[in-house]
Amino acid sequence: MAKTQARYSVVTANRLRDGAVVYLAADGTWTERIEAAAVAGGEAALAALTHRAEESAARNLVIDVAVIAVADAGQTDPATLREQIRRRGPTVRPDLARA
Repeated sequence: MAKTQARYSVVTANRLRDGAVVYLAADGTWTERIEAAAVAGGEAALAALTHRAEESAARNLVIDVAVIAVADAGQTDPATLREQIRRRGPTVRPDLARA
């Protein structure tokens, strides 16, 4: 897992059960809401979050653990366009599939 140089970061992954994008909360659980994610403001805090995330990955709860930059500690908007799109969910429309 690559570490980011951002001032504020959160840890994200995909839930193994259904593939949903999830974020690590302060209590160690995974949430689909980035607003509920634990925000790391320094190397020590980020190391603690990534350690928890890696434990979840080892227990096969999540996959593709990654650290992403967020705008600031009080506003958890992803700093990159890729993560902004990922947060909103799939960009395909299964409701338009042919029968």
